[in-house]
Amino acid sequence: MPARIPKACRKQGCKNTTINSNGYCDEHQGCGWQRHQKGKTSSQRGYGAQWRKIRAVVLVRDNYLCQECLKQGLFVTATTVDHIIPKAHGGSDDLTNLQSLCNSCHKFKTARERLK
Repeated sequence: MPARIPKACRKQGCKNTTINSNGYCDEHQGCGWQRHQKGKTSSQRGYGAQWRKIRAVVLVRDNYLCQECLKQGLFVTATTVDHIIPKAHGGSDDLTNLQSLCNSCHKFKTARERLK
């Protein structure tokens, strides 16, 4: 059986890669049971009523189509609204910084950003 391809650690901010099946590097093996931003509601994390309104506007603007798939000529339903420049890196909730993505494109983009 071929060796696993190393992937980004699932721990937010970790730049390590792993081949472990749970997705965490050796340093963060115990993190799988911890909730991200434990004790904070979606509103406290910045995704309250205002975000839900903005999200709806972006999905309608993009015709509920994944913008990354659309660049490749594919018509895939978008399920997520993503910050092009993440808020953690200075991005904002401005409509020009938001795009609709399908789940697989969002996961791929998030994993790529973790490696930076």
